[in-house]
Amino acid sequence: MFINADTQFAHPVKRIFDSQCTLDFQSSEAIVRLKYFLQKYSQLIHKVNIPHEPSRVPIVNQFVELLNHLSQLVDETPPLKGPRRYGNLACRELHAKLDDQMAELWARFLPTEYHNCIVELVYYMGNSFGSSTRLDYGTGHELSFLAVVGAVDMLGLWTQDFGGQDFLLIMNSYYAVVRKLILTYTLEPAGSHGVWGLDDHFHLAYVFGSAQWADYKEAPLKPQDILHKQLVEEYAPLNLYCQAINFIYRVKHGPFREHSSMLYDLATTVHSWSKLEKGLTKMYAVEVLKKFPVVQHFWFGTGFYPWVDQATGRQLPLYDPADAEKRNASSSPGATNFTSLLSSSPSANAPIHHFPTANQERIAASSPLSRASQMNTTAPARAAPERTRMGPPTNKAFSSTLTHDFTKKR
Repeated sequence: MFINADTQFAHPVKRIFDSQCTLDFQSSEAIVRLKYFLQKYSQLIHKVNIPHEPSRVPIVNQFVELLNHLSQLVDETPPLKGPRRYGNLACRELHAKLDDQMAELWARFLPTEYHNCIVELVYYMGNSFGSSTRLDYGTGHELSFLAVVGAVDMLGLWTQDFGGQDFLLIMNSYYAVVRKLILTYTLEPAGSHGVWGLDDHFHLAYVFGSAQWADYKEAPLKPQDILHKQLVEEYAPLNLYCQAINFIYRVKHGPFREHSSMLYDLATTVHSWSKLEKGLTKMYAVEVLKKFPVVQHFWFGTGFYPWVDQATGRQLPLYDPADAEKRNASSSPGATNFTSLLSSSPSANAPIHHFPTANQERIAASSPLSRASQMNTTAPARAAPERTRMGPPTNKAFSSTLTHDFTKKR
């Protein structure tokens, strides 16, 4: 699916320089694929707990071993001594090791016939563990790892035996590495909204965690139970939502309603895991996939996540970054209308694209990528228009509007 014998791979490059580029991204083949895998894996893990035994799919275990190796690199790269406000510089040494080893790790993992795609996988995997420049970690890095899992899926390597437990085994291993990174190197939140945001670092963990207990009448906890620390600790080994909440209890102090106001509001007003999953997925489309500060760091190759129009297969517009910077510098700051985004925007309420499941035939000739590969016409480079600044909300209206959006009748 999506990938065929004629697919060409290239080193991913930056295409999102401005809010206009972010808008173009919404019609790209790349975002369609990302949304497809988000929906696919969310459905796959309904009523499934995190396993604590190896997978019956050998390649899943090999991928977990790859992640375990990265975790070992963290152990071998201790933080520098002394207090540091904005992250420990030893994190840059770790990223240097990752850069040196990543291509070889993928070469060991992939069959020889897939080695031509390593150039793209190296970028997405390397971008999944935070920034060595800014010493931070956030939802953009989490998005990159979803892209990695989806890329391996596109190659057909997960096989038809790949199930919800396999996906959760992979995500559980990934989040274990990331939490170790954050604690070891005191990584800053990347693009956090502070107390008015969902979480300092994660979003997909909440989507997938709520999906685990969606449509599950026998779910051991209800959304409001996450306010009980002991229950969260008990079920964290089984559920990604509880894991994320448990991490908050570990790193933050004081009343939960004060340092995690949005999660508190959701716990006290949303009484169904199914509604929570739907609301968080919709919020992800708005607060991650449509936000320039987040997606500007998602780069595009020519194979897995191409910068082409999903409808036509033609290359999307290319922008001059130098001109975009000049326009951004001269643009007046403004605030995003979160109320309209979540309550009335047609694009925010648009359903996620449905594609065939992994057990159906692969799409090759009819895929947008296949059409794009047959075309030599590319869009001319043009200057980016002025960008509206997309900053965090400034009051409680965002939180209350979001809560209403989760709880309103559907």
